[in-house]
Amino acid sequence: MPDVADMTKRFLRNAGIAAFSLMLAIGLVPQRGFAQLTSGDLTGLITDASGAVVPNATVEALNTATGIKTSQSSTSAGEYRFSNLPIGTYDITASGTGFSPATVKGIPIRLNHIATQNFTLQVGQTATTVEVSEAAATIDTNTAQIANSYDSRLTAELPTASFGSGVINLSLLSAGVASGGGVGQGTGPSVGGQRPTNNNFTVEGIDNNSKSVTGPLVVVPNDAVQEFTVLQNQFQAEYGHSSGGQFNTAVKSGTNEFHGVLYEYLLNRNLNAVDQLNRGLSENPRYDQNRLGATFGGPIRKNKLFFFGNYEYNPIGQTSTTGGVTAPTAAGWAALAALPGINANNLKIAQQYTPVAATADKGFDQGATDKGLTLPNGSVIQIPVGTINIAAPNWTNYYRGTFSSDYNVSDKDQLRGRFILNKEDGVDNAAELPAFYLTLPTRY
Repeated sequence: MPDVADMTKRFLRNAGIAAFSLMLAIGLVPQRGFAQLTSGDLTGLITDASGAVVPNATVEALNTATGIKTSQSSTSAGEYRFSNLPIGTYDITASGTGFSPATVKGIPIRLNHIATQNFTLQVGQTATTVEVSEAAATIDTNTAQIANSYDSRLTAELPTASFGSGVINLSLLSAGVASGGGVGQGTGPSVGGQRPTNNNFTVEGIDNNSKSVTGPLVVVPNDAVQEFTVLQNQFQAEYGHSSGGQFNTAVKSGTNEFHGVLYEYLLNRNLNAVDQLNRGLSENPRYDQNRLGATFGGPIRKNKLFFFGNYEYNPIGQTSTTGGVTAPTAAGWAALAALPGINANNLKIAQQYTPVAATADKGFDQGATDKGLTLPNGSVIQIPVGTINIAAPNWTNYYRGTFSSDYNVSDKDQLRGRFILNKEDGVDNAAELPAFYLTLPTRY
């Protein structure tokens, strides 16, 4: 009997390698290519017990989720800096000749953030290690940048992010960020009193702005977001697109452990209190949103090659839109068919797609000529028509897929690929005739 576990591992490895090859074909993004748009920085000073700097000390940063280790040496001034570390949690170890190594665990590296962690080395043997099990809160003391970051737990659990603009709604929790208030064009909040048209939306530094009106083009589902950051001021050169808020989203990556999630977000009229605007109604108008999805990620090769995938289906059904269309009654169709020179084929097609009005509108029984049909010879013939009220369907189905793959070439080079697909199918009821209620497909 075949080994199911071994077959599963081989399948995942082959599928991951194939998927990563696809990422290579689509495009590779060097980790250092976009400054802090996909990562964060860590800097600090290394001194001894007397306060003197320790030059040429070795500093290692270990990503606890992927096992990837990066090393740097302190300068002659005792300073070190890790640029463009992938976001995550790190254990940092500093060591120097004649000093006991010191380790600080659990340092968070946030998107678009410069963390600071200083070390004081004690004279001792190499075999002795001074370990700090919990890192203090890291504060960006290197820039005057106003930034707020929201990690994957907040993006998945805070109710604010579960509807509307998704994780972008989390920016409203930041001081200086407010609702756009419907003033001017654009989507998203107002940052620093500016209009939403001044905002800039990126996915790991890649332009994600709709060119028709300011707003995000593709949507990254909440459960595929590793971290979301909004910057309000003092932008660096890579944020030169707009003067408003800078909204940057990072996609999740795989780790050394396999992780998968099934989720559902349910929002409908039965769960909400009746809105005070709907006076006289016993329930809210229809608004049913059921967002279903799954995520799965893990290693293809531990400490080396990783993958992550997410797929989401989000149908939204709303109250039917009502409208009216004017159409001939049975007597009206008969009058049209009796017209001299009528094109029988065109009449048949018109009858095929146009409903028959049950009763004529008021005025035809009075011989009103303003509701007649003028013939080429100048005579007027009465064509009884009536108004048909039509309740048009009102629904939209969203399909969203997100995939990322990471390859650790060495402690100096990492490759990252990502693929995001958004499909949107909604009903087009602009024609006001049921025969023409067709699906409008939109793809990003």
